[in-house]
Amino acid sequence: MEKGGSLRFILLGIAGVFIFMAMNKLNGGGGSTERQPLGGESHLVAAERASEQFCDIWSSAFHARLRSHGGTLTKFELTTAKYMRKGVPFDVSTTPDPEGEHEFRQQLFTRLRGDGADDPKAPWNVELDSVDFTLDRSDGKSCAFSYKDAKVELTRVVSATGKPYELEVDTTVKNLATAPMRHEVSVDTVAWRTSKEVQGKMFRVSPFVTHVECMPQTGKPVRLLPSDFEPKDFKEDPFSPSELNPRGEWYRAPGATAFAAVTNAYFASAIVPLAGDAPATCLLQVEQRWDYRRYTKPADDPNSGAMYRARLAYPPKVLGTNETASYKVLAYVGPKERDVLAQAATGQHRLQDLIDLGFFAIVAKVLVGFLLKVHSVIPNWGVAIIILTVTARTLLFPLSLPGIQNMVRMREIKPEMDAMNAKFKDDPQQRGLAQMELWRKHNVNPFKGCIPQLASMPVWFALYTTLQTAVELYNIPFLWFPDLSQSDPLFILPFIIGGTYFVQQRMMPMQGGDPAQQKMMMYMMPVMFTVFMLFLPAGLGVYMFTNSVLAITQQTLVERYAKRTLGSRKGGDIEVKIKPSNPGGGKQDKKNAKREAGTRDVSGTTALLDEGKHEQ
Repeated sequence: MEKGGSLRFILLGIAGVFIFMAMNKLNGGGGSTERQPLGGESHLVAAERASEQFCDIWSSAFHARLRSHGGTLTKFELTTAKYMRKGVPFDVSTTPDPEGEHEFRQQLFTRLRGDGADDPKAPWNVELDSVDFTLDRSDGKSCAFSYKDAKVELTRVVSATGKPYELEVDTTVKNLATAPMRHEVSVDTVAWRTSKEVQGKMFRVSPFVTHVECMPQTGKPVRLLPSDFEPKDFKEDPFSPSELNPRGEWYRAPGATAFAAVTNAYFASAIVPLAGDAPATCLLQVEQRWDYRRYTKPADDPNSGAMYRARLAYPPKVLGTNETASYKVLAYVGPKERDVLAQAATGQHRLQDLIDLGFFAIVAKVLVGFLLKVHSVIPNWGVAIIILTVTARTLLFPLSLPGIQNMVRMREIKPEMDAMNAKFKDDPQQRGLAQMELWRKHNVNPFKGCIPQLASMPVWFALYTTLQTAVELYNIPFLWFPDLSQSDPLFILPFIIGGTYFVQQRMMPMQGGDPAQQKMMMYMMPVMFTVFMLFLPAGLGVYMFTNSVLAITQQTLVERYAKRTLGSRKGGDIEVKIKPSNPGGGKQDKKNAKREAGTRDVSGTTALLDEGKHEQ
């Protein structure tokens, strides 16, 4: 088999293994079936609960609903046309049983009593883990809650900021007791995903694969998946017990916190510390194989899943009589739109870094910037992807040119290769040596076409990641695709892409002596790419089809240019004199040299590509 083609398949195989391993990790494959060492948090509430009250906040972009039990967020619907399917708004809040008894696993749940042992010198201001607030104000733009007993007065105001997908949460604690009292504030954001939701299809990672995240004010983010919360992981240092994590059940991120978040490919729920008497610490937890009703469902039940939790935890504080402490956080709940995230929280808390562009983020940011610029001029995302692909392919053409030239050379020497294979069909070792000598004589390097293309791989991987995570393509129709972020429902595009890759394979000279191997090379790659694309986003398919068509066009133009240029010189033939490998040899060596020279006389295209390297 021709070694250049072998190298292409080796590289493709490595990429396939890499993608499979990454998908397996994202989907939680290979995880332990043991239970996590979670001791269970205290869920102390009043023996007789007050009647539930609800408050709604409306804006041009969302509708939020809060409840008086715990003051938590139970619903956050995106109301713009882009995020509606069949007229139904998309609810970013995914907590199960949103109006049931589980306010402890809902967004913006605020705990005022820590998990540690009570300090007898400073008992807790609040003896309950979740209080029943009274709704004092509901005007459509804000919700004001309050709670009061003999020891504490709590106020909680949640209001829209006027920016898309933002809520500001202001909590105050006032000590009414006659002695110093202690409180410990923590604010959670969560997401619930079933095992079925995060399961990928073929070679596509589910867009609902979720991770928990701590973003420091400076430095690299911490992004964790369910596979990072196996039972053995709880023995490591980030889970070591501390004042804010007394049982060692949470992953503690180091440094000052910019935000804590739960996020997937397209949407995020983040909480940003804006004000407090001390810096907040970011804590992360993923409760795996968790059933919100019984906590006991088996791991293989598709209705079971994982609860993803991110927390801002403030250190304990002791208040004297009539002293007050205030805590203010910003909640961003919504799509990961780049322009919106850049301005969110006054643009000073790194919310734009919620978009994870992977290992080649530097390259991906350039591609994203160009894509957004094109869309600002031509407001069609499908056309913008095509223009981006054309531009990238054109700029990377110099890296593709050596491979095209090498294929032209190999096509020119194919008659000699066929003769050589026939001569040494029963001697693979001698055939290999003769093949190497033929390549050396004609300046053919089968690896030359593949190695330069390795430099372009970061661009294609970055473009792949960009289109896989671009919420801008969410629910956007193009041609017959109802949604560029979803796969082609008619499965037309995958087979078109397979056809273009078949044409590319037909254009490649096959040098292998085994017809079965040549046939495998001819059909395997088109079939593989057809299978790859069955469930990948249509936006990614538009890129792959455009890229394939451009590759065919570039190769065709280079070959035509070579033939046309040679055709204008000396009637289309160029005499190329090849010195014999042994000038002083006998009569047989001279005959071999003459036969070699005759072969090169008709190899016009090869002569053009090698011009300057041989005596003419």
